[in-house]
Amino acid sequence: MSLFTTIGDLLGVTTPSTLEIIFMSCAILGTAFFLIMMALMLIGDIVGGVVDTAFDTDFSLDSDLSFELFSLQGMAAGIMMFGYVGMYVTTSTDQEVLAVLAGGAAAAASLYLVKMMMQGITGLQTDGTMVVLNAIGERGTVHSRIKPEKSGEVQVPIEGALRTMAARAKDKSAHIPTGTFIKVVDVIGSTLIVEELSEEE
Repeated sequence: MSLFTTIGDLLGVTTPSTLEIIFMSCAILGTAFFLIMMALMLIGDIVGGVVDTAFDTDFSLDSDLSFELFSLQGMAAGIMMFGYVGMYVTTSTDQEVLAVLAGGAAAAASLYLVKMMMQGITGLQTDGTMVVLNAIGERGTVHSRIKPEKSGEVQVPIEGALRTMAARAKDKSAHIPTGTFIKVVDVIGSTLIVEELSEEE
């Protein structure tokens, strides 16, 4: 009880009641657990990168682990806010029922905000892969001329980004100069098969 008495004295509470001790416990333990969880998320990527580099392995504590811990993070944030808000309302109003209700509302709001934050982080993540087949039908320009029986380069929009890709003419004897407008008609491996756009197109 001496620890809670000391904390109560810091908060201006001379003799903490049972409810105030519960609020203080939630605030202290929730904060400690929340900070540990966030540190593990941040350190996980650093440790994974160091182990990968040092031992040439595939070790990772990235987003998959963070989502396994998501429910724990949400609960830690909820417990933490329940303690802080409950203690504040108890100290301010001396209404224990109001303090419990306010703490519960703060815990629910914290759970929702952590959920929204994690969804926002997920929305920012991309896998970075590009499906070259999505280039079929796209129009672009020749970046480096395509000679007969040789490859050149074209710039075409693929999945919302302008990409420079190796390309060959559909008509193997065609010469397509730089700056010509083209259309992608096929893909072989990572090489685009293109044809010059007609005036009608």
